[in-house]
Amino acid sequence: MPETWTVETVAEKKIGDTPCWQFRLLRPDGRPHIHTIPMAALDRYAAEYDMNPTDTDSLLEILLHEPHMPMTDEADGTPQRYADPGPTLWEAESTRAAREAHLSRVKTCPVRIDVRGSRAVDTIRATHTPDRERVRTMREEVDTMRWVHQHSDLPIRPAEEILHA
Repeated sequence: MPETWTVETVAEKKIGDTPCWQFRLLRPDGRPHIHTIPMAALDRYAAEYDMNPTDTDSLLEILLHEPHMPMTDEADGTPQRYADPGPTLWEAESTRAAREAHLSRVKTCPVRIDVRGSRAVDTIRATHTPDRERVRTMREEVDTMRWVHQHSDLPIRPAEEILHA
């Protein structure tokens, strides 16, 4: 059974030039845990997983659970990966497959952080305004990067490379 953590407060914080939200979470034993997320991460995750950029609750659930998702323990220097057999964003055959695998990781995470209905998150719900053009551009980048990761190159060279060859 997952351990349930509670969102106690959310505050705006700037780290360098990066605007962030800082979450103060309470563990079941009452100990606090601070988790800081760049505000732009909501748009990024909406793009990566082709999610509604205005669904702040779903996006925050992924962002807050991700650090608690079980990972492999690779002693041989191989990069860590999620412990479940689901595909990563770059391995999945589609954005939909990547989204379903990642949402499954949230559901099976050993830590449960309830965002929906949390009044502490009201500020984010009220102020988050997605940049739809940026989300669209990022979606294209994600699709391109997935293709390159899986096939090592683009199917054809970009037009500017062909014209200047």
